[in-house]
Amino acid sequence: MWLYFALSSTFFWALVHTLDAYCVERVFDKAWMGVITSGLSSLVVILALPFAAPFVAWEAPGWRAITLAMLAGALVQLSQALYFQALEYSEAGIVAAYWNMVPIILPIASYFLLGQSLSVAHYIGIAVLVIVSGAFCLLESQFNGQIRSFYLMIVACLLQTAFFLVNKALFDHCSFFIGFLLVTLGIIVSGSIPLLFSPIRKAFAGNMATLKPAIPMLVGIEVINLVAYFFSQRAISLGEPSLVAAVESSVPAHTFALSAALFVLAPQFGDARAKERLWLKLLLVGAMAVGVGLVSDRFV
Repeated sequence: MWLYFALSSTFFWALVHTLDAYCVERVFDKAWMGVITSGLSSLVVILALPFAAPFVAWEAPGWRAITLAMLAGALVQLSQALYFQALEYSEAGIVAAYWNMVPIILPIASYFLLGQSLSVAHYIGIAVLVIVSGAFCLLESQFNGQIRSFYLMIVACLLQTAFFLVNKALFDHCSFFIGFLLVTLGIIVSGSIPLLFSPIRKAFAGNMATLKPAIPMLVGIEVINLVAYFFSQRAISLGEPSLVAAVESSVPAHTFALSAALFVLAPQFGDARAKERLWLKLLLVGAMAVGVGLVSDRFV
């Protein structure tokens, strides 16, 4: 069951990656503003609570659950800040490909921290993903931008790896829905904290002329993002974080396809760079699908 939740999250994250790239290019004066808009837009969850209340078994979370959730939310926002910055240097599909380092790092961290090991097929699949991710890195012609985004995403992936491990621990201390709400609260708090600093408030206020017309889109992006996190966290609660991360590495396949389609159907949201070396990218996406099949036991 975890596999279906993990695969569902990839489609929604492909939408998020594509629209985030548009916002970094045309809406945000500074890439890091995406963290603040993400935190503020996540407040829409509060509006949905009255509708969900009758269907949820409410419980009072302990301090350990609250602490883990706040840490998870902070890890999300820190990794997102680096991700938004990376989008200034590389196209959405390439940045999405860099997230594939998470399923490389996570099994190593799980082995040394939790003593968990994977099967031979899983490691072969991870190796395929490593090679494909490296090939994606070589596709760009602007080498300096590639290096900058690569280094940013290495740190982002380390933070995302920590998020997976913390999130898994969280669900040992509370139910899934309560944990999801607490992590969302952590995202809101972490995204709002930068506004406590005067220079950031001034910069954010100076961007309002562009931000105000985009508010419906920004809220929509965050709703999609939260749906993706909902499916991802559900997959983590049911399965092994290493395998969930590996399956979610198929996001670039959806992102490239979506960016190319939008470039034709809605050019203002598409990324023209997505069509460069298209056949090679499609070949790499196919190889990525093989890697995902191996780590998810589809070929065993």
